[in-house]
Amino acid sequence: MQRSSATPRGANTTTAPAGIIKQGKEEMRKDLTACMVAHNIPYVAQTAVGFWADLTRKVEKALAIKGPKFINVLQPCTLGWAYPMESTVELGRLAADTCFWPLYEVEGGVWKLNYKPREKKPITEFLKTQERFRHLFKPDNKPLLDDLQIEIDKKWEELLVKCGEKGAKGGEQAQ
Repeated sequence: MQRSSATPRGANTTTAPAGIIKQGKEEMRKDLTACMVAHNIPYVAQTAVGFWADLTRKVEKALAIKGPKFINVLQPCTLGWAYPMESTVELGRLAADTCFWPLYEVEGGVWKLNYKPREKKPITEFLKTQERFRHLFKPDNKPLLDDLQIEIDKKWEELLVKCGEKGAKGGEQAQ
């Protein structure tokens, strides 16, 4: 339950507690998947719990590729995120539907989007399911929530461009 560079901005952790002075972690999360892509690894992918076929396909593909591979899988943590265990799959899907955790892969430098939500949901739908973000829903923290949404929207648009999806219609499902 400690803060890391990959912890989302605003998360309440034992090492970045929300309180009177600070509202959890102050920095945006480091995009570990993009860091791996920057190292020119032959195969890099990102997926989440709730997308079993996507995860399986990416693991099989990674095993068939020579050289280093990296797959970043979002696995919600019931203890640190403080949510009901039976919501694990729902949280993985919600992370993708809010574009907080997009599903994509980069093979040989070519970016491919694997899932595009039919209806992109606001980040608040993902955050409100977790106790670690409860403090963000106080009226004084609305600007922080707005900033988070702006950042996620910006990153999503950048990913669409990288994947050649800019202007594509929604509704594609992870295969």
